[in-house]
Amino acid sequence: MAYHKQVPINNPGIIAQAMKYVKYWHFFVIALILSLGAAWLYLQMTAPKYKVSSTLLVQDDAKGDGLLKGTAFSDLNMFRSSKTVIDEMEVMRSRDLIYGVLKDLNMELSYFYELTFRNQELYGKTLPVVVRVGKNNDQAYRQKLSLTILNKDQFILNENGKRTIYNFGYAISRSQFNITVVKGPAFKVSDQVIQFRFVDLRQLSQAYSTTGLTVLPVIKDANTVVLSLMDVIPQRGMDILEALISRYNRENVNNKNVMALNTIKFIDGKLKYLTKNLSGVEQDVENYKRDNRITELSADAQMNLQSSGNYNEQLASSEVQLSLVQSIINYLKGGNSTFELVPTTLGLKDPTLQNLTDKYNNLQIERERLLRNNSVNNPLVVSLTEQLSGLKRSLLENLTMIRRGLTLERNKLSSKTSQFENRLSHVPVMERGLLERSREQSVKTTLYQYLLQKREETELSLSATIPTSKLIDKPAYNPIPAKPKVQLIYMLSIMAGLTIPFSVIYLKEKLNNKVKDIYDVQYIAANGKILGELSHKAIGESIVVHKNQSNTISELFRYIRSNLHFMDMSRHNKVLMVTSTSKGEGKTFFSINLGITLSLINKKVVILEFDLRKPDLLNSMKLQSKTGLSDYLKSENLRVDDILIKVPQSEHLSVIGCGEISDSPSEILMSPKLKILFMELRERFDYVIVDTSPVGYVADAFTIAEFADSSIYLVRYNYTQKEDLAIFEEICENGRLKNPMIVLNDAGKGNKNAYKYGRYAYSA
Repeated sequence: MAYHKQVPINNPGIIAQAMKYVKYWHFFVIALILSLGAAWLYLQMTAPKYKVSSTLLVQDDAKGDGLLKGTAFSDLNMFRSSKTVIDEMEVMRSRDLIYGVLKDLNMELSYFYELTFRNQELYGKTLPVVVRVGKNNDQAYRQKLSLTILNKDQFILNENGKRTIYNFGYAISRSQFNITVVKGPAFKVSDQVIQFRFVDLRQLSQAYSTTGLTVLPVIKDANTVVLSLMDVIPQRGMDILEALISRYNRENVNNKNVMALNTIKFIDGKLKYLTKNLSGVEQDVENYKRDNRITELSADAQMNLQSSGNYNEQLASSEVQLSLVQSIINYLKGGNSTFELVPTTLGLKDPTLQNLTDKYNNLQIERERLLRNNSVNNPLVVSLTEQLSGLKRSLLENLTMIRRGLTLERNKLSSKTSQFENRLSHVPVMERGLLERSREQSVKTTLYQYLLQKREETELSLSATIPTSKLIDKPAYNPIPAKPKVQLIYMLSIMAGLTIPFSVIYLKEKLNNKVKDIYDVQYIAANGKILGELSHKAIGESIVVHKNQSNTISELFRYIRSNLHFMDMSRHNKVLMVTSTSKGEGKTFFSINLGITLSLINKKVVILEFDLRKPDLLNSMKLQSKTGLSDYLKSENLRVDDILIKVPQSEHLSVIGCGEISDSPSEILMSPKLKILFMELRERFDYVIVDTSPVGYVADAFTIAEFADSSIYLVRYNYTQKEDLAIFEEICENGRLKNPMIVLNDAGKGNKNAYKYGRYAYSA
């Protein structure tokens, strides 16, 4: 014996899911138009910014050898000053440096034309006029100023609504500002209003220092850095970078010359002192020779005195070094040298002293650099001041030890000199006096020549000072705007135009708790068959199936009739019970039209109005009856023919109404005549359709279920709650209804299944 099995309904595929959104295509089109329009409007209102960049090579001199390394002046250690690329990058971003650049470029004012969507800035060769600022105060930044060129000699100045005519070149004085308007490179007589505003260069330099100017190494730990900034006017950006690099190099050179200038000043003081002493010694030798008529020394005296002279020279050198040490000690202890650089140690050969001097001078330069951007109370400045005080004490202690050592050396040399002087006791006093004076003259001359040589070397190194940075790539800009990115904005607008309606539709679908398509009833493949779907009907239309007439919904009822035939090959489905979860899902409408559809094939059909609480079947069919099922079940005398009503629209269709509405319908359904009723109706009719109460509210349908061969469960699109389907699932799992079948009612245009046949497959 053949049997038929329903193929389970799978979850919706990609195409089915996509169709949920395709039906709202007009919303996507509108959203795309609006998003693209918003992107276009944003681009019109936003001035494009161009990236201007330049590449600079900065010398990294961590040891402080500077440019003198490997040259003839490498012994002049006083010029050494350590620096790193990281430190120089911070210097380039300093507010004071940027402020000076903006001041040099006369950027106290900004000029622009007011256009429909945005302002057009003017700069350089595009300026029709140039406003020269004499002075201004904080109130000037709040002024709204504009001017209109009247003719080649005059213009109209608008100050906060007040209009005044002036000649070009006339000095305009106000309490807030003093300005003079002159003709610019792009001067022409025009009615276009030129707006200009005062710019606070301090705030502007702060903006460039923090975010506007970017200084980064090309690669990590590289000496090559890239300076870049964004500007709506590329030429202005290039001018700023050029002026910044030039000013940085200029200040760098000035900083390097500070130590050299201080050393020259110190040497000049010593040379002035030595010049006086040397003149006195030379005059003393001249007078001694003249008074004693001395021309040359004897050979013996010359040999003895030669050895004594060697020691005397060493003694003189020791005394010179002691003098230098004492001079430096006096310089450090002086009140005016607290924050001055220590002069070079010159002929002193002590490496510890040299190292301390270098550190002290480097800290002095670093403190001066910090004081340009910070106050003396800044923690970094205070820390450097404390370090300088400690180094100064260390210098004094080191110099004291050197002085003590030189004193011991001088005493030893003095003892040696005394020995040779005893040997010269027989030398004439006059000759010995001459040699002593000549020796002192030689020492003073040697020291003078040494200091004079060092001064010349210092001046040469000063004149040869060049910047420690080298420009690799001049400032240039990319002709393609860096901001806003047109392609990216349009791409994002397209994504927004698609995402927003998609999200709205998705959320609407997720938040909608009503059955909206066949896939919402996911468990029906296991628990019950789907008998068919019905499309939407007009409001108030109860009968949609007519003989010799065809429309969409009538064909769908015929399709359901066919499904009933295929699902009932044994012809046992004579009693069909129609129910649902709640009222309004179309039970009565379905019962009427299914009965008419079955009667059109010459089948005798009767429809029972078993909704004893809120009956509506007879009213929908425009029929009337005073007696019905409730009367039949309560009375012992009524027969079936007494309550049976023939339907005028079909000779094979009959109806039995509800009858009198009772207060206890559940007890009425327990009448023993109920079984007799169904037995008689089975014998007299081919199909018995039972329109019952909703199972979600009352249990009347379960009382009648035992007399039914099959149960038809109505689910209405966009009406039945998804959680209500759990009732049907529980009914199927517990077998409370026989042969349950589902009819999906009120399908709209989005429920395409209602217009397709052949959705069910059967196998033998």
